[in-house]
Amino acid sequence: MTFIEGEQALSVWMADNAYLTWVIRGSPWQLEDELIAALELPLNLQGNFHNAFYPRLTRARAACVAQPRNLSIAPNPHARAAC
Repeated sequence: MTFIEGEQALSVWMADNAYLTWVIRGSPWQLEDELIAALELPLNLQGNFHNAFYPRLTRARAACVAQPRNLSIAPNPHARAAC
């Protein structure tokens, strides 16, 4: 799912605040697990249940996914009927 306004705001924030680096590793998932365990990375849910922000973020993400699924689908007058 893409939430256009939220995605755009997040992209702007990331451009201003996020930094990228990389390390070549044979098993990068091991390093990821180590970093999640050692650092405060509240936006990572997988393997990060010990983080204090985990329950709140889990609920917020679930609500964001559920909201559009509960909305009515507006008819598209320009769509062709399926044959």
